[in-house]
Amino acid sequence: MDVDEVVVTGSRIRRPDLTSVQPIQVITMQSMEERGFTNVADALNDLPSVGVPISPIGDQGSFGVGRNFINIFNLGTNRTLTLVNGRRFVGGNPASIFTGAAAGGQVDLNVIPTGLIDRIETIQAGGSAVYGSDAVAGVINIITRSEFDGVEVDAAYGVAEQGDADVWRGRVVAGKTFMEDRLSLFGSYEYNETKPLAFTDRSRTAEQLTFAANPANTSGSDNIPGAIIIFDRRIPETTFGGVPFRTGGSPLANILTIPNPNGAGRVAAQFGPGGVLVPYNTGTFYQASVASGGDGMNLAELSSLQSPVKRHVATAFAKFDLTDNIRVNAELFYSKFDAEEPYNQPIYNAPLFGGNSASLQFSTANPFLPAATRAAILAQPTPLPADPNSPGDVLFFLSRASIDIGTNKTTAEGETLRSVLSVEGDFSALDRNFFWNLAMASGESDGSFSSPNIVQTRFLEAINVTRDASGAIVCASPTARAAGCQPLNMFGLGSPSQAALDYVGVQFKSDYKILQTVYEGNFGGDILQLPAGAWSFAAGFEARYEKSSFSPNEPQRLGVGRSAAITALTGKFNTKEWYVESLVPIFGGDFTFPLLHRLEVEGAYRKIDHSQAGEDKAWSYGGRWYPIPDLMIRAQKARSFRAPAITELFLPQATSFMQATDPCDFRNINSGPNPATRQANCAAAFQALGLPANFSLTSQVQAATVQGSTSGNPDLGNEIAEQWSAGFVYQPSFVPGLSLNFDWVNIQLTGAISNFTLTSILQVCYDSPDPQPDACGRFERGNSALASTRQGQILTRGETSGGVTSDGPRAGYINAGYTNFEGFTAGVNYRADLVEWLGGAFGGWFGGNPGVVNVDFDLFHVKRQQTSVTGLGFDLNRDHGEIGNAKWRWKNETTYTRDNLSVVWTVNWIDQSKFNNDFTLESRWPLTVDDYMLHDLSVSYDFADMATRMGLGGLDNLRARFVVRNVFDTDPPHGATNSANAYGTYDFIGRYYQVGLTARF
Repeated sequence: MDVDEVVVTGSRIRRPDLTSVQPIQVITMQSMEERGFTNVADALNDLPSVGVPISPIGDQGSFGVGRNFINIFNLGTNRTLTLVNGRRFVGGNPASIFTGAAAGGQVDLNVIPTGLIDRIETIQAGGSAVYGSDAVAGVINIITRSEFDGVEVDAAYGVAEQGDADVWRGRVVAGKTFMEDRLSLFGSYEYNETKPLAFTDRSRTAEQLTFAANPANTSGSDNIPGAIIIFDRRIPETTFGGVPFRTGGSPLANILTIPNPNGAGRVAAQFGPGGVLVPYNTGTFYQASVASGGDGMNLAELSSLQSPVKRHVATAFAKFDLTDNIRVNAELFYSKFDAEEPYNQPIYNAPLFGGNSASLQFSTANPFLPAATRAAILAQPTPLPADPNSPGDVLFFLSRASIDIGTNKTTAEGETLRSVLSVEGDFSALDRNFFWNLAMASGESDGSFSSPNIVQTRFLEAINVTRDASGAIVCASPTARAAGCQPLNMFGLGSPSQAALDYVGVQFKSDYKILQTVYEGNFGGDILQLPAGAWSFAAGFEARYEKSSFSPNEPQRLGVGRSAAITALTGKFNTKEWYVESLVPIFGGDFTFPLLHRLEVEGAYRKIDHSQAGEDKAWSYGGRWYPIPDLMIRAQKARSFRAPAITELFLPQATSFMQATDPCDFRNINSGPNPATRQANCAAAFQALGLPANFSLTSQVQAATVQGSTSGNPDLGNEIAEQWSAGFVYQPSFVPGLSLNFDWVNIQLTGAISNFTLTSILQVCYDSPDPQPDACGRFERGNSALASTRQGQILTRGETSGGVTSDGPRAGYINAGYTNFEGFTAGVNYRADLVEWLGGAFGGWFGGNPGVVNVDFDLFHVKRQQTSVTGLGFDLNRDHGEIGNAKWRWKNETTYTRDNLSVVWTVNWIDQSKFNNDFTLESRWPLTVDDYMLHDLSVSYDFADMATRMGLGGLDNLRARFVVRNVFDTDPPHGATNSANAYGTYDFIGRYYQVGLTARF
C-alpha cells in the first residue's frame, strides 16, 4: 500500500492526490490559528459559499440558544452534512416544533475542539452516495490529527475596541507514543467563553431602523414608495411603566392626558415610577406599532446582538498497532456548554395583541393608584365610563410591556459525549492492495432550556386587588388569598413587589436528549491493474439508530403561561444502508495520447432502507480529464437526499396559534399569481357557505390569531436533490505556483419537507386552478348561519358552524416544496518566492531571504435560487441577490512569510443586495443595501530561536499572534438591520483585537 495515498472527502477510495470530481475546499489548522478563529464554525462561515448560519450572533430562538450550524449555499443548515474523520457525529438540534424549518440532525460545531484538528474539508453539491442522508448542499469533514507527541499550551484573548464582547480561550494538547511507536495516546482540553452584547451596544443596531408606511404615498401607482426607512423605531402604544388608554383599542388619540407641566394645554400621559402620571411623547407616528422617536418601547433594549456562551471541550484519542497491518483506534469527545439569551421581549398587555396579552381594564378604585393619579384620570376632559362596582370611579385600560414581571430570557445548557472504536487494516493479495475497517460510534447529546414566565390565572388574581379591613392592599378573591395570592402593582416600572412576582412567576424548562449509534464497515482496494493504473473500489455498509426526546416540564405542558401548551415529543428511526463506489483510470501514467494525458471516471451507488421513509437510493457518477498535465476538467452528476427528521415525523398534534394572509379577504382577492383563479375559488367557497359569491370579507385572521394545531407526518418521504457540477483546475507549468479553479453547480431539490403554515394552506386552496382537497380540508370557514362578524371567517378550535365543531386550522409537515439553485465557485491561488522575483541582488537586501507571498482568492456567484413552499410555483420566492444571499461574494487572503514572521491580510466583499426581489419602487425605498468590504489583519511570530538563546530548554516552539478584525471599523450597510439575515452576513461587533500565545514542549 502506497503510504502517500489519502482518502478525499466525498469518496472512500484511497488515491495518491487530493483531486475530486466535486468542488472541494480545505481549511488547515495553521490557517485557523493564524486568523485567530476560536471556533470551527467561524472558520467555515468565512467561506463565501457558506450562507447565513444559525449562530450566537443576533436574536436567538428560545430552543436554539448558543448553537452553531453551518449553511452551505443557503439551502438550509439541515441540508449540510457534518462528519468527523469521515463518520457521522451525534446531532445537537433538539427535536421540537420550535426548530421550525431547520428540523434535522445538524451537528453543533461548538462541541468540536480546535486543538487537534488537522484540516477541514468541504465538498459542494453531493456526498449522499458515499455518506447517506443530508449531503444535499455538501459535506463538511473535520479531520483530526492522527498522532501527537509533546505538550502544547495555547491562550487567546479578544476584545472589541469598545472594551466589550470579550472572548477567552485556553487550550492544552498533550500526547505521547509508547512501545516503539506502536501505541499513541493523545488528547486535548479547551475552555472558551464569549461575553454578551445588546443591540444598544452598537450604533448601527441602536439606530433602530425600520420600514414604515410612507405618509406621502397616495396610491399603488403614484411613483411614490409605499414604505420608507425611519430612524429610532419605537412602539408608541406601550412602555415599560405603562400607558393609560380610554379604550382597549390602539389609536394613540385614546391615550389619557394630563395638563402640560411645561406650557398650556394637555399632553399624553404615561405611568412613571411609583405610579405617578408624567408626560408621554408618542413620537412621530407612522403606523400601528411604528413611530420614530418618543418614549415608546425601544426593542433595541430587548434584543441580543451576541449571546454569551461558555464551552468546555475535551478529547482523548488512542491508536495501537496490533501488527504492521492492523490498527485499533479509539476516539472520545466530550463537551459541556452554557449559553444565555441575555435580552428578550417581556410579558405584554397592549392594544396590539388579543387574548391574554390584550390591554388590561382597571378602575380608579384600584388602591395601588396614587391619589394624584386617580384625580388626574377622573379629571379627563371627556369623561370615562363609570365603574359600576364603585360609585365615583371610572374605568380605563392599561398598556404595559412588563419587563419587571417576565422577560422570557432563555438559558441553555447541554452535554455531548461521543465515542468511536474502530479496527482497520490493509493487506496485499494477488498483487493487489486492499484496505478494510470496522467501526462503532455512539453519541449522546442532552441538555435543557429554561426561561421565566408567569401563570396567567395567578396573574389575573394578583392584579384584582382591594383593601381589607385593616387597610392593607390584598388580592380581592378570598380563595386566591387563601392560596397565597399577593397583590400585583402594575402602575410604573419597578412597582411589582417581590412577593407578587414570586406568586405569579413560574419557571419553564424543557429537557432534550439525542441518541445516535452507528455501525459501519468498509472494504476496498484494487480490482485490476489497467494500463493507466489500478481500477479501484470501495464498498461498505452502515446501520444507524437515532432517537430523540423533548420533554417540557408540567407548566409548559399545561400551557399555564401566555403561549400555547408545548407538547412532549419522542421518536426514533433506524436506517440500514450499503454503498459501492469505483474509480476507473482509462488514460494516464505511461498510457497517454494527445489531449488524453489522464482520464478517470468514477461512480457510486447507495441503497437505503429507512424504517420510516422506506427504501430509496442515491448515486453519483463523474470524471476527471487531463487533456494536458496542467489542466484538469471535472464533472459530476448525482442524486442526493435528506431523510425526514424526528420532529417532522413524530411531532404529536400540538396546539398552535396562527395568523395568515387570507386570499379571500377583500384587500387580497384581486391580487395573487392569477387573480381570476383566486376570485373564482373564493366565490365558490362563499357560495358553499350560503353566502353571496361576491361576499366582501374582512378576514380577522390577518390581524388576530386563531387556535389550531400542527403535527408531524409519519408518512413523509425523503427530499430528493438532482445535482450536477462541472469545472476545471488549471496549474500552468510556465507560471510556477499559480492555480486557477472554477466549478458550476446546479441543484434541483424536490419533495422538500415543509411545515405547511396556514398562509400556505390558503394559497394552495385558492390560488391553484385545481383546488387541492387536502389543503382546503385543513380549515373551516363560518357559514351564513353565524353572526355577521364570523361569516366567512377562519374558525378557531371549538367554534361551531353548520352543526360541526371545528378543530381549527390544521398545519403539519408534508413533502411539497422545491428549490432550484445554480451558481459557481472560482478561485485563484498564487505562491511567489520573492527571491526569484527580486533576483539575487535585491534579495540580498533581506539577508538572502526576502520571503514568500501567497495570494488565495475565492469567488462565489449565485445565478439562481428559487423556492416554492407549496411546490406549485405560484408562491415562488427568488432569494438570489437578497441580503444574506448576495449574487457575488469574494474573499482574498494574502499571506507574507519570512523566517519566523507571518502576516495575513484578508478582504471579504459582499455585493450590493436587495431586501426582497419582489419589492418595487412603488412598494418601498430603498430597495437595496450597499456592497460591503471587510478587512482583517493577523501577524504571527515564532520565538523558538529566541527561547533557545534564553536557555528555555525543552521549548520546541513559542508563537505569538496579534489579530485585528474589521481593521477599518466598517459598519454594516445602512438599512441592513431590517433583515434578520444581516446578522449572519455582516459584522456588527466592529474593530476587534485578539492576542494569542502558543507554546510547544
